[in-house]
Amino acid sequence: MQRFLRSIAHWLNSQFLPACVLVVNLAAFAGAQPATDVRVGAFDADAWNGIVFLAQNQLGQNHLGQDQGQPFAFGLRVGSRNGSFLDGHDIYAAVSEVGPHSPDDSYCRMSWRHPPGEARITLEWSRADTNTVVGRLNAAASVQLVLEAYLSHAGVSPEGTFSVSESDHAVLGERFFDGVFGTTLKFLIETDRPVTSAGTYGSLDDIRNSMRASGRLNATGDPSPGAAAIEFSAGESGTGHFVALLGANEAELRAHARDWLATGAIDTLLNNNTEKYAKTRPVVKGLFAGAPDAIGNTMFWNTLHAPAPNLVFPSISRAWAHNFGGWVVGEWDCFFGALLSSLQDKAQTLDGIRGILSAQTSTGVVPNIASGNGITPDRSQPPVGAYVVWKIFQRFKDRDFLVWAYPRLVKWHDWWFRDRGDGQPWRDGNRDGLLEWGSDRGSSETIGRRGSMRQAKWESGMDDSPMYDEATYDARTYTMNLNDVGLNSLYALDAECLAKLAATLGQEDDSRRFSAEYERMKGLIREKLWNEQDGIYENRYWDGRFSPRLSPTNFYPLFAGIATAEQARRMVREHLLNPKEFWGAYVIPTIARNDPAFADQFYWRGSIWGPTNYMVYQGLNRYGFDEEALTFAQKSYELFMDDWKAECHSDENYHAWGGNGGGDTHYTWGALLCLVALEQYIDENPWEHLRFGALNPSADGEFHGALWEAHTYDVMIGPNRTSLMRDGKLCLDADRAIVVRQYQPQAFNVKSEGPVRITTAEYNSGSLQVKIDGKPAGSVAVQQRRATFSVPSGEHAVQLSQ
Repeated sequence: MQRFLRSIAHWLNSQFLPACVLVVNLAAFAGAQPATDVRVGAFDADAWNGIVFLAQNQLGQNHLGQDQGQPFAFGLRVGSRNGSFLDGHDIYAAVSEVGPHSPDDSYCRMSWRHPPGEARITLEWSRADTNTVVGRLNAAASVQLVLEAYLSHAGVSPEGTFSVSESDHAVLGERFFDGVFGTTLKFLIETDRPVTSAGTYGSLDDIRNSMRASGRLNATGDPSPGAAAIEFSAGESGTGHFVALLGANEAELRAHARDWLATGAIDTLLNNNTEKYAKTRPVVKGLFAGAPDAIGNTMFWNTLHAPAPNLVFPSISRAWAHNFGGWVVGEWDCFFGALLSSLQDKAQTLDGIRGILSAQTSTGVVPNIASGNGITPDRSQPPVGAYVVWKIFQRFKDRDFLVWAYPRLVKWHDWWFRDRGDGQPWRDGNRDGLLEWGSDRGSSETIGRRGSMRQAKWESGMDDSPMYDEATYDARTYTMNLNDVGLNSLYALDAECLAKLAATLGQEDDSRRFSAEYERMKGLIREKLWNEQDGIYENRYWDGRFSPRLSPTNFYPLFAGIATAEQARRMVREHLLNPKEFWGAYVIPTIARNDPAFADQFYWRGSIWGPTNYMVYQGLNRYGFDEEALTFAQKSYELFMDDWKAECHSDENYHAWGGNGGGDTHYTWGALLCLVALEQYIDENPWEHLRFGALNPSADGEFHGALWEAHTYDVMIGPNRTSLMRDGKLCLDADRAIVVRQYQPQAFNVKSEGPVRITTAEYNSGSLQVKIDGKPAGSVAVQQRRATFSVPSGEHAVQLSQ
């Protein structure tokens, strides 16, 4: 009967239900539920091609009558032998496909190439139910595959044993718990391929050494702590399957595994789930095609587990996590990563922000780094938190999260100017009301030491920028001797966004305070950092000298709304679009092209970075440089896609004179170059709210599945059309390329380069009174929910009323 019920459950799950919904909990057939809060994912930083089960045991009470809740982890990963042997961290450089990875783990696919013959191995897996993962491996018959099982994981003790059964093609792990006697938690991995060798080992390193030394696993079935493995070939079909299960009853686990492997259920589930995921994720067709896929695949293949806050969210990079204790985020990396993950998933987005804000120190510092190895209490990074949280709130409308985040953002914002205890502000070294980057001296442990010019540069996030080559570190104030235009602009923006967040929460006194602070900072930056002779905002030394070294941060006054309209025009025309400084085939370098350091093309010394491009792009939008913004978006997208299409790389940075990638090859915020492109379709920001459309796009395009204000939007753009749909229903349609700002059904601003006919579908019946720029422009009838009116060329405010 149980076998029959299992077969029915498999069929129902694969035919009718989304991957995350099950008619029958298949894990129930493996005995009583042995665990709670079971998290499954590629949480091992060293194993793209692996899966980790994390949970709390629920095996009853211990001898003292206390409920059990001890954490445990079981892991598996795949090694490949094609002459040489490859597994673990070595897979990182061999990854050839960063494929789909649904945030709920219903479908995940990645590939790697095994040198020197470049044989391709593809792993697909799905979380089939609470305690079960099924997978498929594709490889040439000449490649030997090794399923490695292990117990250790960051923050979890590895107490247990493994045994192998070649005849059953299986590995069985057992986990022991304090105060639990006679009962163990079991982990079964089984494959449908004949096993050529197997072994138990003390560690994963022992498995690797055995495969590299002899080309096969040691044939022993004796139970052993640490790790175990089975070796097999995908055979002539090129396909092998496996199943991994948690449970308390070994017999039931083995029966459950046999059902999955014998009935073809794995192929059915994987094939169905890949189609379901493709239909539910955001997609772009035509102009900027593939941008959402690249963002989602990049972000969710970097999802790791942070044990201390017990959160699951994208780390900045698996390679960096390898070096920082299993997980790592940078401050502005993490906030910008939240913008990227928010395109598809709320849970990981909010957990990512919680991950960095939970590392806040008692003084208020949100650290440069939070990781498995610790934090950096001596320094922060660019204050982009309130801006990102504002956008995330507009996307999801989660008030509880905003209530949690807001006081932490306020504490961080206030820290920059707060008295550190001796009358000296933390980051206003010369007390002129403007900020400098710094690093505090002290005795508490930090990552990368503290209290010198090097760490002060790291606080800027632009670690080796030539902007700071001539600056010095003041050991008394703990800061550089340079008022930084980028820092001060972002601090002003932080105040602007905090004012809006405070108003949302009904904190009117706070809102007024932050609004006043924004105006004060705007005035100071205009007064002290604008260089009229050069026509741009510049960093300024304490002795009054302007720094002539220009970088993207000199354009942040556009992002923060500080520049006057005339200043903005000069900054864009004389500097941004100047091919001797920033413009070119690849934009924009992190130091001007005519700066002597541009030739270095290393890291922040001339390379192009996602976050700086993103903030300069937002500045262009804020000041209505729509044609320039579209061109900027096109260049950013093409720069990213060249390496993504060829190598599936989301690069840490890109060389400004050739466009090739630099730094880490799988770094999350490289995908910000794609977000720039997507926000040409639709975006929401604190100064123009819902904005959509592009001015004079070169081709047609469609963006389906954009999420804003808890609604799903579809946007169509092109030379002869702009269209917006909300939750599948038409809102607005135009017969040419336009940009719409401050969109609401009854009022919006529109910009076009010729007369445009606009159709609104926001009203059911009757007639509409149209006003353009406050003046009556006629009445139009609503027929079948549509009313059409004309707007002349240029920029205009449209009002509709009944």
